[in-house]
Amino acid sequence: MGSCHVSPFVYGLLFNFLERRGHMEGRYPMDRGMRILGGFVLIMLGLNIFELAAISRIVAVIVGSYGFITGIINFCPILMGINKEKEVKRKKTQSKQAVPLTALKGLRFFSGFSDEEIEKIFQSCKLKEYPPSTNIIKEGKQTRKSLYIIFSGQCRVLKTLSEMGSKIIKTISDGDVFGELSDNPPCFSFMSIDTAKVLEIEEEPFRLLLLQSPRLTNKIYEKLLPVMSMYMCALNEQVNYLGNWVLQGRVQSPSL
Repeated sequence: MGSCHVSPFVYGLLFNFLERRGHMEGRYPMDRGMRILGGFVLIMLGLNIFELAAISRIVAVIVGSYGFITGIINFCPILMGINKEKEVKRKKTQSKQAVPLTALKGLRFFSGFSDEEIEKIFQSCKLKEYPPSTNIIKEGKQTRKSLYIIFSGQCRVLKTLSEMGSKIIKTISDGDVFGELSDNPPCFSFMSIDTAKVLEIEEEPFRLLLLQSPRLTNKIYEKLLPVMSMYMCALNEQVNYLGNWVLQGRVQSPSL
């Protein structure tokens, strides 16, 4: 008789537990706490109230154990941190999937890299967009150490020449790379001509990428060395131009 009297109470708890789980699972920390508490109560009922029918006690222990364990897992700060990190990574991956691998492989910088290597580099990048006539890098002013790969658009490479203002050294576009990772201030300014999308690799992710893959390091430096040489040649040309301009000025000026 006692068994029949208590069993509906137990099934009421089970029904309420399952209903809460179905509609509110993992939505708020309080739900997780109630799941732990509810699971503990059901376990205690199943183990200690001997007036219950055997089947009711077994069901109470099983459902209570499930609620208690899943509540602990979801409530544990460490595991919650792991889940949050996975969610952030998932969202980051989804946002980056908007840039197909084929588009990256079409850029000059990535020629010669395998799909896996391109993916590694891309995961270290941030895709940024700059409006027209925006200084991405300002000569002499280092705001942060980063490497930039132009995904789409064009940029002017500018050099300040004494008494002549800034001069356009070169125009760069899709697949070209620029930036400054040393402690020295930038030697050139880089300004977007139109709307420019660039892949930015900051110093720390870049160094981590190089440490993780020595083979990839060699390939990246093979790509960067010609770029450094190109800008140095452009700078030498401007120095020669400035020297010729000074000489012409002296020749044209009347001698005393």
